[in-house]
Amino acid sequence: MGVFSKLESMMQGAVEGPFNRVFRTHLEPVELANKLTRTMEGHLQIGHDKKLAPNVYEVQLSKRDYTRFSAYAQSLQQQLSQALIDVARDRGYTLTSRPVIQFIESDSIVTGQARIECQTVDPRSIPANVGALPSGGLDETVSMSPEKAAALGQSGAPGANVPQQVPMPPAWLTLYRPARGNPMPFPGPVLHIGRHQSNDVVVNDTKVSRQHAVIRYENGQFILYDLQSTNGVGVNGVMTHNPVPLKNNDLVTVGSHEFIFQRR
Repeated sequence: MGVFSKLESMMQGAVEGPFNRVFRTHLEPVELANKLTRTMEGHLQIGHDKKLAPNVYEVQLSKRDYTRFSAYAQSLQQQLSQALIDVARDRGYTLTSRPVIQFIESDSIVTGQARIECQTVDPRSIPANVGALPSGGLDETVSMSPEKAAALGQSGAPGANVPQQVPMPPAWLTLYRPARGNPMPFPGPVLHIGRHQSNDVVVNDTKVSRQHAVIRYENGQFILYDLQSTNGVGVNGVMTHNPVPLKNNDLVTVGSHEFIFQRR
């Protein structure tokens, strides 16, 4: 079972328990977990030998969702933090400490939605009572005030020894088969493809997994990653489960659908 499937099962199990009363028609824990994962992937710092993931996340919620989460905040934060650790371990990302997650109430957020901001913070700058360092155990995480989060972001000198990402050129996918479609521009350095509605490119095909693949911009090139899908991905007719660098006008196969990849 892939990490997304395990994550969804874990979160759905929580909903069937005490969370069922809280999240019946509002923001679901699994949706929040998906958003956190997408935020982490979109803010990786790519080095020659590692991919450094953010370790501090501020989750802005509507007043209604914030109130509903507050009674279970500590338990949910722990589960979300562990979910990010599981994804990072599964995909080979580096975390310098256990992810610290805080919930913030915001009047600008609509009920059922969330805005997430993240930072990569030097773990030595995290106070002992705000998340644990790797050597101090990874058993729990706690909320931070906005003031603490801002202080951490200013004090950690994050990514000082990590090369900066090369600016991403415009890129897009265009559906080629079973029908011609319009170009779909990349929303950022990570493009998610799958059957679930949370993906950037939603493929309604029973041969496609819910979270099937991502195309990620790394070190000046776009790389197609299979996300432990059942049927793999294809590039120019060759199916694989391995990462594949993409070239302009490559044909990408996902299930029964084919897309033309293009970049400037």
